[in-house]
Amino acid sequence: NAAIATNPVDYKIHDTGLLVEKYPIVLGSDVSGTIEAVGSSITRFQKGDRVTGFAAWTPSNDCDQGGFQEYTILNENVTAKLPNFITSEQGAILPMAIATAGVGIFINLGIPRPAVGQNSNGSVEKKQSGAFLVWGASSSIGSAAVQIAHSLGFTVYATCSPKHHDNTRQYGASHVFDYNDANVVTNILNAAKQSDQNIKYALDAISENGTCEQVVSVLEQQGGGKVVLTLDFPEDKQKPENVEISSMRAYRVNTDLKEFGGWLFNEWLETGLTDKTFVPSPGIQKLEGGIQAVPKALDLHRKGLSGKKLVLPLA
Repeated sequence: NAAIATNPVDYKIHDTGLLVEKYPIVLGSDVSGTIEAVGSSITRFQKGDRVTGFAAWTPSNDCDQGGFQEYTILNENVTAKLPNFITSEQGAILPMAIATAGVGIFINLGIPRPAVGQNSNGSVEKKQSGAFLVWGASSSIGSAAVQIAHSLGFTVYATCSPKHHDNTRQYGASHVFDYNDANVVTNILNAAKQSDQNIKYALDAISENGTCEQVVSVLEQQGGGKVVLTLDFPEDKQKPENVEISSMRAYRVNTDLKEFGGWLFNEWLETGLTDKTFVPSPGIQKLEGGIQAVPKALDLHRKGLSGKKLVLPLA
């Protein structure tokens, strides 16, 4: 591994044992580096390739597949080659965000996959219409969702803190709102009405401290739709009948969605990075000290980060 990245869920797993079936275990999902060896059945990659990959420590509970170490065994279907203009640090921030947003948008929300790479045949695809709401758009998952939704043709409505509004617009959002504004739901609804647009899909990259209810409220008042969350909808809250709510699980690309994971990483992500229709996001905050700096990284997540992804260079 040339670089690894950490996620807020990492400290939650560390503190609670979430998803851990047995110990010892090596955590960490986001890695990038140079391939040292490949299995006999692998044809897509070879020694020396620079790649990014989604480390499958869960559900395997295999220490060799954890990311927080110098060498990680990756599954072929969740690995993507990096163009030479993408740094290892940039590559390391991609896997968890791509897997989560990808599963959320294409599987949970059921939005059709675009044809990419060799399967596109030079055809011009019909773009999606309508509007797509991303709550928490300055996070790695949120910014990935903004880019994906924009590339599919949606008009993207997004929320984040004001200091990240410009970056969120650069990623493809047309309308950006301050999620700390007490009137944010009303502001979104008014903007959609003025633009004569219907927000029928939403992704909540935060899913705590009341954001689930706010996102669902927008779609409920817009006539209904589908919402996907990073966490589960609060059990003590009422679900409106006209909004379908589900939770996205990134690890599914290594379990029941392996074929989808292969398309997402081997085809869609590789193509997007190469033709620059998808860029690594959000900004990077480097943390020196290598593997030994992982505990410090988890402490920073506990305190809260905004609009940055923590990356630990190893080379």
